[in-house]
Amino acid sequence: MRNTGDQGSATEADQPVNGAGYGPASLSETDETPREKSLGVDLCLSHPELILTDATESSPDITVHPEQMVNDGTSNFLVIEVAGESLDQFETELGRDNTVCGFLVLDWTETNRIYRIEVADSAVQVTPSLVQAGGRALDMEGTGGQWLVHAQFRSQAALSQFRSECSERNITFRLDRLYWTSGEANADVCGLTADQQVALETAHREGYFDVPRGISQAELADKLGISPSAMSQRIRRGMDQVVGSELGLSEE
Repeated sequence: MRNTGDQGSATEADQPVNGAGYGPASLSETDETPREKSLGVDLCLSHPELILTDATESSPDITVHPEQMVNDGTSNFLVIEVAGESLDQFETELGRDNTVCGFLVLDWTETNRIYRIEVADSAVQVTPSLVQAGGRALDMEGTGGQWLVHAQFRSQAALSQFRSECSERNITFRLDRLYWTSGEANADVCGLTADQQVALETAHREGYFDVPRGISQAELADKLGISPSAMSQRIRRGMDQVVGSELGLSEE
């Protein structure tokens, strides 16, 4: 996962485990997690047969966010939101991706498309293993042939179990951030991912929300070294999360 850097002074609910920093951390096999806390993690997972690996690797400026997985009894269908500048190229690669049996465009704009894809039986999936181990995915992003996962685990033992399962399936597992959370639904600031928090903090600091704006979205993207479409998505998703959290709105 991209190195998001230090997000400022850490609170108790965001303290690195065992004094570890926000880089790769070692795990203890013993389950000593305090009852009122759980583990927040940022992971990077990769494998040639992970869903959409070929399509995202062939379109490096594209980011993919899963929205919904449905099984109709015979097939698995995944609804995804795709953002980026090379959407046509991505769609071409989608038709060639061996983890996809077919796809349908549900909605589109100039920089975003919503697809329903039928997942091939041969595709490697990690979410079921993550949940079975005692975790939950808070946010997932597919980009550059990798999946960046922001997740929460009930204990260090649960995370160790998931990592072992990834190893057994030859899934490359990289742990970028490991920290205690409060165990509540919104573990970080308003439930933001690290990337969303950095995007909003930078936008606020640089005057993006001022009238008139002190900086353009393209300039913000350049500061963070990402594409304008990725910046737009992080701000939009981040603001939606902040508003929903602060106003106590349901996701329904």
